Amino acid sequence: MAHEHQAGENTSPGRGHRKRDLRNELRGPEVREAIMAGVVVAVTIALFLGGVVVGVIAVVAFSVHREDRAYTLLGDAPSRMSKSARRLNGVGRRDLDAELLPSARELVH
Repeated sequence: MAHEHQAGENTSPGRGHRKRDLRNELRGPEVREAIMAGVVVAVTIALFLGGVVVGVIAVVAFSVHREDRAYTLLGDAPSRMSKSARRLNGVGRRDLDAELLPSARELVH
């Protein structure tokens, strides 16, 4: 009879101590603050990178629009921004002769 256990009796060593519940320990304010700090850093980085991408797209669109209005795609790029936009878009002269091609103004009615 010495080896029988009663129902509900704790058999772990150190009876009388509470069992550790890790779920409750990981809910403290320090853990939530650390998670929130990580989220804030991730959102800040995402916003910065998104702003860089939108800025590059806006500069390229502005440059393409300006070159389209000035009919300068057959010649060399008129500015450094136009040259960079051509490089990003993959547009180059590719050995085109401006003398052999009709001028762009003649093509437009």
